[in-house]
Amino acid sequence: MLKRLASWPDRWVLTGLVLAFSAWVILDVFFLSVSGGIAQTTYDTMVRGRLLTAPHDERIVIVDIDESALARMAPEFGRWPWPRDTLATVLDHIESQNPAAVVWDIVFSDADRLSPGGDAAMDQAAQRSQHSHFSVVRLPAANDGQSSLSQQHLPSLWAQTRAADASVEATVALIPPVLPHVAVKPLGFNNGYVDPDGMLRRYRYFERLSDGGIIQSLPMSVTQSVDPAAYGYWLTQFQNKPAPISKPEATRDDVLIHWRKTATTYQRVNFADVFEQADGGQANPRVPSMAGKIVIIGATAPSLHDTHPTPLSGTQAGVESLATGIDNALHRRAIWELPKWAGAAVAILMCAGIALWSHHRSVSSLAPAMLVLPGVLLGIGFASLHTEHVFIDLHLSAGLAVLFLAVLKFWYTLRKRHWCGDLPDTTEPLAVLPWVSDQSWSHDQLDRLMACLQASGKDCRLVSLDLTPGDNLSARWRPFSPCLAIVGPQAQLLRVQPLLLRAVKGLSVRQGEVTTLPQGLSAQDVRLAVTHLALAGWTALQPPVFS
Repeated sequence: MLKRLASWPDRWVLTGLVLAFSAWVILDVFFLSVSGGIAQTTYDTMVRGRLLTAPHDERIVIVDIDESALARMAPEFGRWPWPRDTLATVLDHIESQNPAAVVWDIVFSDADRLSPGGDAAMDQAAQRSQHSHFSVVRLPAANDGQSSLSQQHLPSLWAQTRAADASVEATVALIPPVLPHVAVKPLGFNNGYVDPDGMLRRYRYFERLSDGGIIQSLPMSVTQSVDPAAYGYWLTQFQNKPAPISKPEATRDDVLIHWRKTATTYQRVNFADVFEQADGGQANPRVPSMAGKIVIIGATAPSLHDTHPTPLSGTQAGVESLATGIDNALHRRAIWELPKWAGAAVAILMCAGIALWSHHRSVSSLAPAMLVLPGVLLGIGFASLHTEHVFIDLHLSAGLAVLFLAVLKFWYTLRKRHWCGDLPDTTEPLAVLPWVSDQSWSHDQLDRLMACLQASGKDCRLVSLDLTPGDNLSARWRPFSPCLAIVGPQAQLLRVQPLLLRAVKGLSVRQGEVTTLPQGLSAQDVRLAVTHLALAGWTALQPPVFS
């Protein structure tokens, strides 16, 4: 089967390969997504390797519940969760400094049965707060029909009411705040929607419901109060998307996150320091002024398990990802991605271009492209990551180019083995035509000779003691490399001889006489006779060296 494939015309093979690869691209991009994992891993490496990134918003400050804060608060309040009057004390203290926003990366989903007074204190602090934004946990949309929560229960979660033609108001499955004054404050879902490999790469700023209503994320709640124009920008972009998100995991409908340079970018202030200052009233040099700041209260302590893998870190704190989402929303860092169909078109056109080049030139002339072409494609994607608004994903095209070139190289090896590897299998008497060139035979010249034999001399073969191409950089002294013999039936050999000379026009070739082998020889004797006649012919064509 491989022998037959090697004898096929190159246009048949190239056309078949382009069609096969095109079919695979369409299936992979639109249905199978087999190459997605490779592309995602390459993307993560690019993100970590960026030379320049957008500066972080210095207004964002994280009040950090880390392991040291847990240890310092433990003697008086025990381990987490603490009584909520501690959180109320910190909230009142921050509110007194007039921040731009106080963002809670903490869910108040259950009543504190051991400290009901703490719940009351927190509920009253939330009532007094003018800048707080609270989190809710969005449950899978498949459970929406079993929920009784609608817009009338949590009105601040909705960015857009249901469509006018919706006959039934949608309900939403989520974990709502248990404190009544928290429930009426600005709300947003604070879910991290990961890719199938468990990596967080995208952010879902809005979600469209079955009745046409739209609920918002926590970053959008903050953006709505801090920069209404930016909020309008994001909402308009989402409203113009043609289809709702129907999958719980991250999809291309979500926004690709423009990460900062490191996983610990934003300023952190220890929660215990803020609490001590709020409770005792004494200034602490480690606690900056919160005036005009976007204060995010959340946990980075590993024991609280609010971490997830991102391109920057395998254990990035959720509060850092939330801060990045808010930062990108305020600065309108909407990364446009190359559509799926465009990526597929680029990959198919690249295969077609490689095939055309190899047909008109040679497969061997594409050897440098094995490294250069994928590097250029990945370089384009890497360069685009240094912008804030576009990512040109050519991972599939780069990988496909390498695979396509490798398959072409394999076929070229089969082809060369067919035309240069053994004597023809024919019952007609063979003849030998020796050639000696003024230089070593190159890949392109051998390709042209093989193509000529394919078209007009199917029972002829090329014979040489050294077919290492002359353009091989590792070649040294090779005395037999200019020597070549064409072996085949005499009539066919004489017919193809002028065509072969035309194929290597511009190369100085000395020809010997066509010598026919006697009939009745065994296969082994035929090989010995061809070798003898070829060597004799090459010797006769050599210029005299010694007198």
